[in-house]
Amino acid sequence: MENDNLLNESLLSAVKIPASFDTPEIELNKQQGIFRISGNSYPEDPVVFYAPIHKWFTKYAANPNSKTVLEVHFKYFSTSSTQIFFDIFRILEEMKTQGYDVLIRWLYDTENEEIKENGENYSTLFYVPFELVEVKTEGSDNLL
Repeated sequence: MENDNLLNESLLSAVKIPASFDTPEIELNKQQGIFRISGNSYPEDPVVFYAPIHKWFTKYAANPNSKTVLEVHFKYFSTSSTQIFFDIFRILEEMKTQGYDVLIRWLYDTENEEIKENGENYSTLFYVPFELVEVKTEGSDNLL
């Protein structure tokens, strides 16, 4: 898979996967301690699409920075993507229980109550601080 090759070549280096109509932009940067996932997430097979991302976070967790911020800004995501997010958030939760400074910054568009509610729900399920941030984005009323 293309994403897998990209990650194998630059594991734990800065990685940037461009967004498509149904997959998010993903930026992973160990040096900055900031990781971003943004856009739509309803790939045909979320397990296949996110497998290299999950692998990256698993390896990162073995030697993380003292502070890690995961910035998430979805326009839309499918329920089939939800399990993948749970798995990634569990990795971050484990890092938090080991004493690392971890934050999930959940951005949501002003008019997107569903994404806001999803962030609120996730924040109650994990032992990781969530920062819910409302943003006004051009065309936020046109989510797909």
